[in-house]
Amino acid sequence: MSYGIGLKLNLFSGILLTVLFGLLFSSVLHSILALVSFMVLRKFSGGFHLPITICSFVTGLVASLIPLVQIDQQTTAYLTMISLMITLIFAPNNYEELYNVEFDSWSKGISVLIILSNLYFQSAVVAVSFIIQSLLLLPIYPRKGGVNT
Repeated sequence: MSYGIGLKLNLFSGILLTVLFGLLFSSVLHSILALVSFMVLRKFSGGFHLPITICSFVTGLVASLIPLVQIDQQTTAYLTMISLMITLIFAPNNYEELYNVEFDSWSKGISVLIILSNLYFQSAVVAVSFIIQSLLLLPIYPRKGGVNT
C-alpha cells in the first residue's frame, strides 16, 4: 500500500514540479505537453525507471526544459521517425517489472500509433519528448538487481 501511495505522490510531484519549472524556464503549457506526451507513450512502451526518490524531480525538470529545444520541421520529422524505429524494435520493455501484469499484445501497436500521430501534428516539443522516452527503451540500462538481459 505504501508503494502505491509513493507512486501517486511521485505522479503529483512530477506534475507540480513540471508546472513550477515551466514557470521558471519556459512555457507552462508546452512543459505540460512535454510531460503528457512522455507519460502517454511511456504507459504503453515501458522503459527504464529512475529511483522513485528522484524520478519526479528529473521528470519535471526535463519536461520543462524540452520546450527550450528549438528544432525545425525537418528535424521534428527525423526525431519522430527515429523514435518510431526504436519503439518498433524495443517496445514494450518493462525494465523493472513494476507492474504485476504483463504488457498486453497491443502495447507496441498503441505506442507506434502514438508516435505516428506526431507526423500529423509536427510538434517539436512532442518529438523531443518521444525521442527521450524511446531512448529509455534501449537495452543499455541495468535491470532491477543489476542484471541486463
